[in-house]
Amino acid sequence: MRTPQTILIVDDNRTNRILLARSLATSGYLTLEACDGAEAIELAMEHRPSIILLDVQMPTMDGFEACTRLKSIEKTAAIPVLFLTSHSEPANIERAFAVGGCDCIAKPFHMGEVKARLAVHLGLREATDMLEETHAQLLLAQKMESIGQLAAGVAHEINTPTQFVGDNTRFLRDTFDQLAPALGQVRKLLETAIAGEDCEGEAKAVKELFEEIELDYILEEFPTALDQSIEGLQRVSTIVKAMKEFSHSGSSEMALADLNRSLETTINVASHEWKYVADVEKDFDEDLPDVYCHEGEIAQVLLNMIVNAAHALREELNEEAGEKGVIRLSTCRSGKYVEIRVSDTGAGIPGEIRQRIFDPFFTTKAVGEGTGQGLALAHKVVVQEHQGTISVESEVGVGTTFIIRLPLGRELEAVS
Repeated sequence: MRTPQTILIVDDNRTNRILLARSLATSGYLTLEACDGAEAIELAMEHRPSIILLDVQMPTMDGFEACTRLKSIEKTAAIPVLFLTSHSEPANIERAFAVGGCDCIAKPFHMGEVKARLAVHLGLREATDMLEETHAQLLLAQKMESIGQLAAGVAHEINTPTQFVGDNTRFLRDTFDQLAPALGQVRKLLETAIAGEDCEGEAKAVKELFEEIELDYILEEFPTALDQSIEGLQRVSTIVKAMKEFSHSGSSEMALADLNRSLETTINVASHEWKYVADVEKDFDEDLPDVYCHEGEIAQVLLNMIVNAAHALREELNEEAGEKGVIRLSTCRSGKYVEIRVSDTGAGIPGEIRQRIFDPFFTTKAVGEGTGQGLALAHKVVVQEHQGTISVESEVGVGTTFIIRLPLGRELEAVS
Protein backbone atom coordinates (compact mmCIF):
# COMPACT_ATOMS: atom_id res chain seq x y z
CA MET A 1 0.00 0.00 0.00
CA ARG A 2 1.36 3.41 -0.99
CA THR A 3 2.37 5.72 1.88
CA PRO A 4 0.27 8.92 1.93
CA GLN A 5 2.18 12.05 0.97
CA THR A 6 2.59 14.79 3.56
CA ILE A 7 1.90 18.46 2.82
CA LEU A 8 3.11 21.23 5.13
CA ILE A 9 0.64 24.15 5.12
CA VAL A 10 2.17 27.46 6.23
CA ASP A 11 -0.21 30.42 6.67
CA ASP A 12 -0.78 32.89 9.49
CA ASN A 13 -4.52 32.79 8.69
CA ARG A 14 -6.00 29.90 10.70
CA THR A 15 -9.10 29.72 8.49
CA ASN A 16 -6.98 29.19 5.38
CA ARG A 17 -5.00 26.44 7.13
CA ILE A 18 -8.15 24.61 8.22
CA LEU A 19 -9.75 24.89 4.76
CA LEU A 20 -6.66 23.53 3.04
CA ALA A 21 -6.08 20.76 5.58
CA ARG A 22 -9.65 19.46 5.45
CA SER A 23 -9.87 19.54 1.66
CA LEU A 24 -6.48 17.87 1.18
CA ALA A 25 -7.34 15.18 3.72
CA THR A 26 -10.32 14.15 1.57
CA SER A 27 -7.85 13.48 -1.26
CA GLY A 28 -5.76 11.18 0.93
CA TYR A 29 -2.99 13.61 1.88
CA LEU A 30 -1.51 13.94 5.35
CA THR A 31 -1.05 17.52 6.51
CA LEU A 32 1.08 19.51 8.92
CA GLU A 33 0.35 23.12 9.87
CA ALA A 34 2.56 26.10 10.75
CA CYS A 35 1.53 29.67 11.42
CA ASP A 36 4.81 31.38 10.50
CA GLY A 37 8.12 30.85 8.71
CA ALA A 38 10.15 29.88 11.77
CA GLU A 39 7.70 27.13 12.76
CA ALA A 40 7.62 25.94 9.14
CA ILE A 41 11.39 25.46 9.11
CA GLU A 42 11.28 23.46 12.35
CA LEU A 43 8.49 21.18 11.08
CA ALA A 44 10.15 20.75 7.69
CA MET A 45 13.44 19.67 9.27
CA GLU A 46 11.69 17.27 11.64
CA HIS A 47 9.17 15.66 9.28
CA ARG A 48 10.61 16.20 5.76
CA PRO A 49 7.19 16.76 4.07
CA SER A 50 6.63 15.88 0.42
CA ILE A 51 5.79 19.49 -0.48
CA ILE A 52 5.20 22.86 1.24
CA LEU A 53 2.32 25.30 0.65
CA LEU A 54 3.81 28.61 1.82
CA ASP A 55 2.01 31.90 2.32
CA VAL A 56 4.04 34.97 1.35
CA GLN A 57 2.79 37.61 3.79
CA MET A 58 3.34 36.52 7.39
CA PRO A 59 4.56 38.33 10.50
CA THR A 60 8.11 37.91 11.87
CA MET A 61 9.39 35.86 8.89
CA ASP A 62 7.67 36.12 5.52
CA GLY A 63 7.43 33.35 2.97
CA PHE A 64 10.34 34.58 0.84
CA GLU A 65 12.77 34.51 3.77
CA ALA A 66 11.44 31.14 4.97
CA CYS A 67 11.94 29.63 1.51
CA THR A 68 15.45 31.06 1.27
CA ARG A 69 16.37 29.43 4.57
CA LEU A 70 14.74 26.13 3.64
CA LYS A 71 16.77 25.98 0.42
CA SER A 72 20.00 26.68 2.33
CA ILE A 73 19.51 23.66 4.61
CA GLU A 74 20.58 20.32 3.13
CA LYS A 75 17.75 18.36 4.78
CA THR A 76 15.04 20.60 3.31
CA ALA A 77 16.63 22.00 0.14
CA ALA A 78 14.97 19.46 -2.18
CA ILE A 79 11.42 19.93 -0.84
CA PRO A 80 9.24 21.71 -3.46
CA VAL A 81 7.70 25.00 -2.28
CA LEU A 82 4.44 26.34 -3.73
CA PHE A 83 3.74 29.94 -2.79
CA LEU A 84 0.28 31.20 -1.87
CA THR A 85 -0.05 34.95 -2.46
CA SER A 86 -2.68 37.61 -2.83
CA HIS A 87 -0.10 39.77 -4.62
CA SER A 88 0.36 38.26 -8.03
CA GLU A 89 2.30 41.14 -9.56
CA PRO A 90 5.15 40.03 -11.87
CA ALA A 91 7.80 41.29 -9.40
CA ASN A 92 6.43 39.08 -6.62
CA ILE A 93 6.15 36.08 -8.93
CA GLU A 94 9.73 36.57 -10.11
CA ARG A 95 10.97 36.82 -6.53
CA ALA A 96 9.10 33.64 -5.59
CA PHE A 97 10.96 31.69 -8.25
CA ALA A 98 14.25 33.47 -7.46
CA VAL A 99 14.25 32.26 -3.84
CA GLY A 100 13.60 28.65 -4.88
CA GLY A 101 9.84 28.32 -5.25
CA CYS A 102 8.51 25.96 -7.90
CA ASP A 103 5.09 27.57 -8.44
CA CYS A 104 2.72 30.33 -7.30
CA ILE A 105 -1.00 30.09 -6.55
CA ALA A 106 -2.99 33.30 -6.36
CA LYS A 107 -5.37 34.04 -3.50
CA PRO A 108 -8.27 33.61 -3.25
CA PHE A 109 -7.48 30.11 -4.43
CA HIS A 110 -9.71 27.34 -5.76
CA MET A 111 -9.12 23.92 -4.24
CA GLY A 112 -9.37 22.26 -7.63
CA GLU A 113 -6.45 24.35 -8.89
CA VAL A 114 -4.47 23.78 -5.68
CA LYS A 115 -4.89 20.00 -5.91
CA ALA A 116 -4.05 19.94 -9.62
CA ARG A 117 -0.84 21.91 -9.10
CA LEU A 118 0.07 19.79 -6.09
CA ALA A 119 -0.44 16.61 -8.13
CA VAL A 120 1.87 17.91 -10.88
CA HIS A 121 4.68 18.92 -8.52
CA LEU A 122 4.35 15.82 -6.38
CA GLY A 123 4.63 13.77 -9.57
CA LEU A 124 7.75 15.69 -10.51
CA ARG A 125 9.15 15.16 -7.03
CA GLU A 126 8.49 11.44 -7.27
CA ALA A 127 10.16 11.29 -10.68
CA THR A 128 13.13 13.24 -9.30
CA ASP A 129 13.41 10.87 -6.36
CA MET A 130 13.37 7.92 -8.76
CA LEU A 131 16.12 9.52 -10.83
CA GLU A 132 18.17 10.15 -7.69
CA GLU A 133 17.69 6.55 -6.62
CA THR A 134 18.71 5.35 -10.08
CA HIS A 135 21.75 7.62 -9.93
CA ALA A 136 22.69 6.23 -6.52
CA GLN A 137 22.32 2.69 -7.84
CA LEU A 138 24.47 3.54 -10.87
CA LEU A 139 27.13 5.00 -8.60
CA LEU A 140 27.06 1.93 -6.39
CA ALA A 141 27.13 -0.39 -9.40
CA GLN A 142 30.05 1.50 -10.89
CA LYS A 143 31.88 1.48 -7.57
CA MET A 144 31.35 -2.26 -7.20
CA GLU A 145 32.41 -2.75 -10.83
CA SER A 146 35.53 -0.70 -10.17
CA ILE A 147 36.32 -2.69 -7.05
CA GLY A 148 35.76 -5.91 -9.00
CA GLN A 149 38.09 -4.77 -11.77
CA LEU A 150 40.66 -3.68 -9.23
CA ALA A 151 40.47 -6.92 -7.27
CA ALA A 152 42.69 -8.94 -9.62
CA GLY A 153 45.29 -6.21 -9.71
CA VAL A 154 45.18 -5.73 -5.96
CA ALA A 155 45.56 -9.49 -5.48
CA HIS A 156 48.70 -9.34 -7.65
CA GLU A 157 49.96 -6.30 -5.74
CA ILE A 158 49.52 -8.15 -2.46
CA ASN A 159 50.79 -11.49 -3.77
CA THR A 160 54.16 -10.14 -4.92
CA PRO A 161 55.33 -8.69 -1.58
CA THR A 162 53.71 -11.58 0.28
CA GLN A 163 55.76 -14.02 -1.80
CA PHE A 164 59.12 -12.41 -1.09
CA VAL A 165 58.19 -11.95 2.59
CA GLY A 166 57.57 -15.69 2.66
CA ASP A 167 60.84 -16.42 0.84
CA ASN A 168 62.80 -14.16 3.16
CA THR A 169 61.15 -15.66 6.22
CA ARG A 170 62.17 -19.13 5.09
CA PHE A 171 65.72 -17.84 4.49
CA LEU A 172 65.81 -16.40 8.00
CA ARG A 173 64.52 -19.66 9.47
CA ASP A 174 67.13 -21.73 7.58
CA THR A 175 69.83 -19.27 8.60
CA PHE A 176 68.84 -19.60 12.24
CA ASP A 177 68.97 -23.39 11.93
CA GLN A 178 72.54 -23.03 10.67
CA LEU A 179 73.59 -20.46 13.25
CA ALA A 180 72.19 -22.30 16.25
CA PRO A 181 74.89 -25.05 16.34
CA ALA A 182 77.61 -22.45 15.70
CA LEU A 183 76.37 -20.29 18.55
CA GLY A 184 76.32 -23.39 20.77
CA GLN A 185 79.98 -23.94 19.95
CA VAL A 186 80.75 -20.26 20.64
CA ARG A 187 79.15 -20.56 24.07
CA LYS A 188 81.14 -23.70 24.78
CA LEU A 189 84.32 -21.89 23.68
CA LEU A 190 83.58 -19.01 26.05
CA GLU A 191 82.91 -21.33 28.97
CA THR A 192 86.20 -23.15 28.35
CA ALA A 193 88.14 -19.89 28.07
CA ILE A 194 86.58 -18.50 31.26
CA ALA A 195 87.49 -21.68 33.11
CA GLY A 196 91.12 -21.12 32.04
CA GLU A 197 91.29 -24.41 30.19
CA ASP A 198 92.80 -25.11 26.79
CA CYS A 199 90.21 -24.01 24.20
CA GLU A 200 92.13 -24.63 21.01
CA GLY A 201 89.83 -27.51 20.04
CA GLU A 202 86.65 -25.49 20.58
CA ALA A 203 88.06 -22.52 18.64
CA LYS A 204 88.90 -24.77 15.70
CA ALA A 205 85.39 -26.23 15.75
CA VAL A 206 83.81 -22.76 15.73
CA LYS A 207 85.99 -21.69 12.82
CA GLU A 208 85.04 -24.75 10.80
CA LEU A 209 81.33 -24.21 11.48
CA PHE A 210 81.50 -20.55 10.43
CA GLU A 211 83.27 -21.54 7.22
CA GLU A 212 80.69 -24.25 6.57
CA ILE A 213 77.67 -21.93 6.96
CA GLU A 214 79.32 -19.07 5.04
CA LEU A 215 79.03 -16.54 7.85
CA ASP A 216 80.14 -13.57 5.70
CA TYR A 217 77.30 -14.27 3.27
CA ILE A 218 74.79 -14.50 6.12
CA LEU A 219 75.96 -11.23 7.66
CA GLU A 220 75.56 -9.51 4.30
CA GLU A 221 72.15 -10.96 3.35
CA PHE A 222 70.45 -11.04 6.78
CA PRO A 223 69.77 -7.25 7.00
CA THR A 224 68.60 -7.17 3.37
CA ALA A 225 66.11 -9.97 4.01
CA LEU A 226 64.75 -8.15 7.06
CA ASP A 227 64.45 -4.82 5.19
CA GLN A 228 62.66 -6.47 2.25
CA SER A 229 60.25 -8.23 4.58
CA ILE A 230 59.43 -5.01 6.42
CA GLU A 231 58.98 -3.17 3.11
CA GLY A 232 56.71 -5.94 1.79
CA LEU A 233 54.53 -5.94 4.89
CA GLN A 234 54.24 -2.16 4.74
CA ARG A 235 53.19 -2.38 1.09
CA VAL A 236 50.51 -4.95 1.88
CA SER A 237 49.31 -2.82 4.80
CA THR A 238 49.10 0.27 2.56
CA ILE A 239 47.09 -1.56 -0.10
CA VAL A 240 44.66 -3.12 2.38
CA LYS A 241 44.17 0.20 4.19
CA ALA A 242 43.57 2.00 0.89
CA MET A 243 41.01 -0.58 -0.27
CA LYS A 244 39.24 -0.40 3.07
CA GLU A 245 39.08 3.41 3.00
CA PHE A 246 37.94 3.46 -0.62
CA SER A 247 35.27 0.79 -0.10
CA HIS A 248 33.83 2.48 2.99
CA SER A 249 34.53 6.14 2.26
CA GLY A 250 31.64 8.53 2.53
CA SER A 251 28.09 8.18 3.74
CA SER A 252 24.64 9.30 2.72
CA GLU A 253 25.31 12.68 4.35
CA MET A 254 27.75 15.32 3.19
CA ALA A 255 30.69 15.99 5.51
CA LEU A 256 34.06 17.68 5.58
CA ALA A 257 36.65 15.66 3.66
CA ASP A 258 40.41 15.84 3.19
CA LEU A 259 40.76 15.58 -0.60
CA ASN A 260 44.54 15.18 -0.44
CA ARG A 261 44.03 12.03 1.61
CA SER A 262 41.29 10.85 -0.76
CA LEU A 263 43.68 11.25 -3.69
CA GLU A 264 46.46 9.35 -1.89
CA THR A 265 44.04 6.52 -1.10
CA THR A 266 42.78 6.38 -4.68
CA ILE A 267 46.33 6.37 -6.08
CA ASN A 268 47.17 3.35 -3.91
CA VAL A 269 43.95 1.54 -4.80
CA ALA A 270 44.58 2.00 -8.52
CA SER A 271 48.34 1.39 -8.40
CA HIS A 272 48.24 -1.77 -10.52
CA GLU A 273 46.47 0.20 -13.27
CA TRP A 274 49.23 2.80 -13.63
CA LYS A 275 52.47 1.42 -12.14
CA TYR A 276 53.63 -0.30 -15.36
CA VAL A 277 52.63 2.50 -17.73
CA ALA A 278 53.20 5.72 -15.78
CA ASP A 279 55.17 7.55 -13.18
CA VAL A 280 52.84 9.45 -10.87
CA GLU A 281 53.80 13.02 -10.01
CA LYS A 282 51.99 14.71 -7.11
CA ASP A 283 51.74 18.39 -6.28
CA PHE A 284 49.35 18.66 -3.35
CA ASP A 285 48.64 21.91 -1.52
CA GLU A 286 49.58 21.13 2.10
CA ASP A 287 47.25 23.89 3.31
CA LEU A 288 44.29 22.70 1.24
CA PRO A 289 41.09 23.24 3.27
CA ASP A 290 38.68 20.37 3.82
CA VAL A 291 35.71 20.36 1.47
CA TYR A 292 32.07 19.75 2.37
CA CYS A 293 31.12 16.88 0.06
CA HIS A 294 30.10 13.25 -0.42
CA GLU A 295 33.62 11.87 -0.06
CA GLY A 296 32.79 8.42 -1.42
CA GLU A 297 31.32 9.86 -4.62
CA ILE A 298 34.25 12.23 -5.14
CA ALA A 299 36.66 9.32 -4.56
CA GLN A 300 34.84 7.37 -7.29
CA VAL A 301 35.22 10.34 -9.66
CA LEU A 302 38.96 10.54 -8.89
CA LEU A 303 39.33 6.79 -9.45
CA ASN A 304 37.69 7.09 -12.87
CA MET A 305 40.04 9.92 -13.80
CA ILE A 306 43.19 8.06 -12.75
CA VAL A 307 42.15 4.80 -14.41
CA ASN A 308 41.19 6.65 -17.61
CA ALA A 309 44.59 8.36 -17.62
CA ALA A 310 46.34 5.00 -17.23
CA HIS A 311 44.28 3.47 -20.04
CA ALA A 312 45.07 6.44 -22.30
CA LEU A 313 48.78 5.85 -21.73
CA ARG A 314 48.51 2.08 -22.19
CA GLU A 315 46.99 2.57 -25.64
CA GLU A 316 49.95 4.70 -26.74
CA LEU A 317 52.97 3.07 -25.10
CA ASN A 318 54.90 -0.13 -25.67
CA GLU A 319 54.44 -1.57 -22.21
CA GLU A 320 56.59 -4.62 -22.95
CA ALA A 321 59.50 -2.34 -23.87
CA GLY A 322 59.17 -0.59 -20.52
CA GLU A 323 57.90 2.68 -21.94
CA LYS A 324 56.19 4.93 -19.42
CA GLY A 325 54.21 8.14 -19.52
CA VAL A 326 53.36 10.55 -16.71
CA ILE A 327 50.20 11.04 -14.66
CA ARG A 328 50.21 14.33 -12.75
CA LEU A 329 47.89 14.98 -9.83
CA SER A 330 47.63 18.37 -8.19
CA THR A 331 45.42 20.20 -5.71
CA CYS A 332 45.17 23.88 -4.83
CA ARG A 333 42.78 26.48 -3.56
CA SER A 334 41.45 28.82 -6.25
CA GLY A 335 39.38 31.59 -4.71
CA LYS A 336 36.20 30.07 -3.31
CA TYR A 337 36.99 26.69 -4.85
CA VAL A 338 39.29 23.73 -4.36
CA GLU A 339 40.78 22.63 -7.65
CA ILE A 340 41.94 19.12 -8.55
CA ARG A 341 43.83 18.42 -11.77
CA VAL A 342 44.43 14.97 -13.26
CA SER A 343 46.76 15.06 -16.28
CA ASP A 344 48.30 12.45 -18.53
CA THR A 345 50.82 12.50 -21.37
CA GLY A 346 48.70 10.26 -23.57
CA ALA A 347 47.49 10.79 -27.13
CA GLY A 348 45.01 13.54 -26.28
CA ILE A 349 41.32 13.76 -27.19
CA PRO A 350 40.22 15.05 -30.63
CA GLY A 351 37.87 18.05 -30.57
CA GLU A 352 34.87 16.21 -32.01
CA ILE A 353 35.11 13.60 -29.26
CA ARG A 354 35.93 16.08 -26.50
CA GLN A 355 32.54 17.74 -26.97
CA ARG A 356 30.74 14.46 -26.15
CA ILE A 357 32.82 12.85 -23.40
CA PHE A 358 30.36 13.80 -20.64
CA ASP A 359 27.34 12.47 -22.56
CA PRO A 360 25.72 9.36 -21.00
CA PHE A 361 26.68 6.07 -22.69
CA PHE A 362 29.24 7.73 -24.96
CA THR A 363 32.46 5.73 -25.21
CA THR A 364 35.26 5.22 -27.71
CA LYS A 365 36.14 1.83 -26.26
CA ALA A 366 35.25 -1.46 -27.90
CA VAL A 367 31.94 -3.15 -27.07
CA GLY A 368 32.16 -4.76 -23.65
CA GLU A 369 35.13 -2.66 -22.54
CA GLY A 370 33.29 0.42 -21.32
CA THR A 371 29.74 1.50 -20.46
CA GLY A 372 30.18 5.19 -21.21
CA GLN A 373 28.83 6.04 -17.77
CA GLY A 374 32.03 6.97 -15.93
CA LEU A 375 32.45 10.57 -17.08
CA ALA A 376 28.69 11.17 -17.29
CA LEU A 377 28.32 10.18 -13.63
CA ALA A 378 31.41 12.21 -12.75
CA HIS A 379 29.77 15.26 -14.34
CA LYS A 380 26.54 14.69 -12.41
CA VAL A 381 28.36 14.19 -9.09
CA VAL A 382 30.54 17.29 -9.46
CA VAL A 383 28.15 19.69 -11.17
CA GLN A 384 24.67 18.74 -10.01
CA GLU A 385 25.34 17.35 -6.55
CA HIS A 386 28.22 19.60 -5.48
CA GLN A 387 27.57 22.74 -7.56
CA GLY A 388 31.12 22.48 -8.87
CA THR A 389 32.59 22.33 -12.34
CA ILE A 390 34.42 19.69 -14.35
CA SER A 391 36.21 20.52 -17.58
CA VAL A 392 38.81 19.05 -19.89
CA GLU A 393 41.81 20.50 -21.68
CA SER A 394 43.44 18.32 -24.32
CA GLU A 395 45.88 18.55 -27.20
CA VAL A 396 46.27 15.68 -29.62
CA GLY A 397 49.74 14.19 -29.32
CA VAL A 398 50.47 16.02 -26.05
CA GLY A 399 48.00 14.86 -23.42
CA THR A 400 44.84 15.57 -21.45
CA THR A 401 43.99 17.37 -18.22
CA PHE A 402 40.70 17.03 -16.33
CA ILE A 403 39.98 19.92 -13.95
CA ILE A 404 37.55 19.47 -11.06
CA ARG A 405 36.52 22.50 -9.01
CA LEU A 406 34.48 22.10 -5.82
CA PRO A 407 33.04 25.09 -3.95
CA LEU A 408 34.12 25.96 -0.42
CA GLY A 409 30.88 27.77 0.45
CA ARG A 410 29.20 24.93 2.33
CA GLU A 411 32.47 23.94 3.95
CA LEU A 412 32.86 27.44 5.36
CA GLU A 413 29.24 27.45 6.57
CA ALA A 414 29.80 24.10 8.29
CA VAL A 415 32.89 25.40 10.10
CA SER A 416 31.14 28.56 11.21
